[in-house]
Amino acid sequence: MVYKKKPMKSLNLNRLFSIVFFLLLCTIFFTCSKSEDIEEVIIENPEPEEPEEPEEPFTPIVADPDKVVAINTGAVVGEMYNFWSTRPMINQTRFSSSGFTSGLNLIKPYVKSYNLVRILGGRTDNKNDFYKGVDGSGNIITDFSGLITDMRNFMQTGFKPRIVLDNVPWEMNAIKEVNTYGNTNPPDDYDIWRQYINAFLQTLIDEFGVNEVKTWRFRVATEPNFTPQHWNGTKEEFFKHYDITVDEVLKVIPDAIIGPGNNLTEGAATYTTEIIDHCANGTNYATGATGTKMDFFGISYYEKIDQNTIKFPETVQSYRAKLNSYSQFSDIPFDIQEFGILRDENGIRGISLTDGTEFGASWYARIADLAYDSRITEIYDWGQEIEASNLPQGRRNVTEMFLKMEGGNRLEAIHNISGHVGVIPVVKGDIIYLLVYNHNTTRNSSAARTLFPVLEGGQIAGGTNWKMNEWTVDKTHGIMMHELYKDVRAAGVGEKTNGRIYGNRPSDRFEDGWKDVLNANLSKYTQLAKLPKTVTDSIVKKHEGKLTLKVDLEPHSVKLIELIPE
Repeated sequence: MVYKKKPMKSLNLNRLFSIVFFLLLCTIFFTCSKSEDIEEVIIENPEPEEPEEPEEPFTPIVADPDKVVAINTGAVVGEMYNFWSTRPMINQTRFSSSGFTSGLNLIKPYVKSYNLVRILGGRTDNKNDFYKGVDGSGNIITDFSGLITDMRNFMQTGFKPRIVLDNVPWEMNAIKEVNTYGNTNPPDDYDIWRQYINAFLQTLIDEFGVNEVKTWRFRVATEPNFTPQHWNGTKEEFFKHYDITVDEVLKVIPDAIIGPGNNLTEGAATYTTEIIDHCANGTNYATGATGTKMDFFGISYYEKIDQNTIKFPETVQSYRAKLNSYSQFSDIPFDIQEFGILRDENGIRGISLTDGTEFGASWYARIADLAYDSRITEIYDWGQEIEASNLPQGRRNVTEMFLKMEGGNRLEAIHNISGHVGVIPVVKGDIIYLLVYNHNTTRNSSAARTLFPVLEGGQIAGGTNWKMNEWTVDKTHGIMMHELYKDVRAAGVGEKTNGRIYGNRPSDRFEDGWKDVLNANLSKYTQLAKLPKTVTDSIVKKHEGKLTLKVDLEPHSVKLIELIPE
């Protein structure tokens, strides 16, 4: 067979065509693969998902019916008003001391007013010696420059003053008779006394203006039924003194806010409610009319730990009933104008006027509950700090709880639980607060308690879940006093075994070295004394239309529970 050979030129053209065609195909493929119109396929290898933990099944709290406190959130019984913001002050000259006033900003959340006692003179320390006698015409001579200096400095603090017109200046009595709290005699000449009251008030008005001064309270005397310590005269002599003083005050300030001195409520009291009767329907010694102006009424209330009781209800009841018996007095402010724990469990008084531990805290919560029940308007407080510091006593941590509740509506709380235990429930906006307390009248009590607050009604009717926060004061929460005692003893500081124990003044119990221990460990005590939050954002659930809580309380314990709807 003969093969015929193709021409070389034709063969080369074919090869060239093939190569060009191949390159064209590659170009088209490459371009398309990069085109934005064609998505690149990405193959992912997902990590395996962890299975969700199943929610714990809801187990409703089973309440012990004997420990239930039933709270109807739709049943308002009154306002959670502020009763705690006035402090007595025996020496107003302290407000002219920068060392004193520099620390006042720290207490401004807790204090609004000061009740200035023995401001007219007649003092055992001879301060406030404004009265200088009379001239040849029988007109009084005074020098109120010191008063104005002190009151200017006081007003710069932003607090509101309350003035106590009590001790008579020494020079107003021919015979100087010194009693426990100074000159407690009536004046020899009431015309001179009238002049002095008039001049005193006019001095204040000239400096601060009548529109300011008329907003201050004026109290005539201190514990006038405590004879002779505070009033060295008869009951009727005090009624006369009150009527004349009120009459003169009203001549200067016609709409003055004025009332009688706080009645002593101890066994030494020479009378009780008779001053209320006198102001209601007695013959006024100054005017001859029936009755005397009384814009407020007050008593003193002091507890004694060694008596193992709380005597508040029986102490207050007779005064509350007497005020209620007169329509003109049933709604005036009814105050406790001296207040504290006067003696420790050993019957020792000391200088301390309250207890600085969890005992004082739980007692204070109990008193607050009783005070609201009796419509006590204010409770004047000598102070809620530890001596030589701004460290809070346990009571001030309870006051911090009150501040969270202030302005809310108190709710009805019903229970049949014996002892000094209870709940103060408050609604404030959408939030429900429960102040839960357990107090025992002996310091070494081991009687811990469990309460079951059960809430229902209007405020609970909405959602199911509630966020709960809790703050606690007890022996190991918000109390620094036990640690201070331990450190002071360890440092070998002398201990006065016959001194008051656990009062707000450690100097009652220890020799001078205790302050060195306090200052050396101040940061530690500051942390211990803070009000601790013991539960944060826990979720509690409503069950069958009710919200039930279980609250465990140490023998002296106060808890504030905050419930916020989810």
